[in-house]
Amino acid sequence: MNCILTDPVLEAQPNFASAAYAGWLNAYIAGGTTREDALERMAEGWRIERQERIDLWQQQLETDALALREQEERDHANKEAEEQEERREAEKKKPKISDFDDNAVVADIIIPRPSQFALQKIKSMEYVELWYFSPEGCRDASDNSRSTSEDAFGFAKVDGFVALKPVASFKASQKALQDHDLSWRQFDMAKTSYLVHIEKCGWLDKHQQALAMICFNIGIFNNTLYNSLSDDVWEAERDESIKMSRLAVCIRKYSTL
Repeated sequence: MNCILTDPVLEAQPNFASAAYAGWLNAYIAGGTTREDALERMAEGWRIERQERIDLWQQQLETDALALREQEERDHANKEAEEQEERREAEKKKPKISDFDDNAVVADIIIPRPSQFALQKIKSMEYVELWYFSPEGCRDASDNSRSTSEDAFGFAKVDGFVALKPVASFKASQKALQDHDLSWRQFDMAKTSYLVHIEKCGWLDKHQQALAMICFNIGIFNNTLYNSLSDDVWEAERDESIKMSRLAVCIRKYSTL
């Protein structure tokens, strides 16, 4: 359908009696129609055609209005989407305040933090010396952390592939002692920290309980022996404690298999 450019309502009826329409008028008269009837037919035909164009004009107005509303709705939706995206981006850039548990209770003791090497070992269910969990081992880890950045990476072989891992996670300490070389004080303090960290790493309860029971029995043996023996005898009998410490080592190694 051709687009109507002007409103047909505003059009005036032509003067069909004028010379411009003489040929049309004469054709009617030649067919036996009177002049008055011919003029009336011509006017009636124009009025019918004009009404058709008026109806088409109204349809065209409605179509244009609908298209305009749809375009405005699309523009509004696009603007809303852009504003929403801008708000999301602004929200991402906004400084975040971390949430906290207002019912949390601060512990009354501070558990020394072992080295990344030791923590990685227990996360991987691998054996690691108890020394790393002793105060001396944690102090050594703290001293090394000042000289080795935790962001430093090195190459390591993982399942046949070369991968980047934090240097601190696979760097063993040269000061580490074997479990049977630990003093009783070192062993007693290290095993507590060790048991806490294997629990945090999600070890099986059965393994945790077995290791805790061994450490508990070693503690009872040593405390009872220490209270009943002199210093000289204590040094002589310390070998028995070392044997039990080695038993604990065996169980810990078995637990990591």
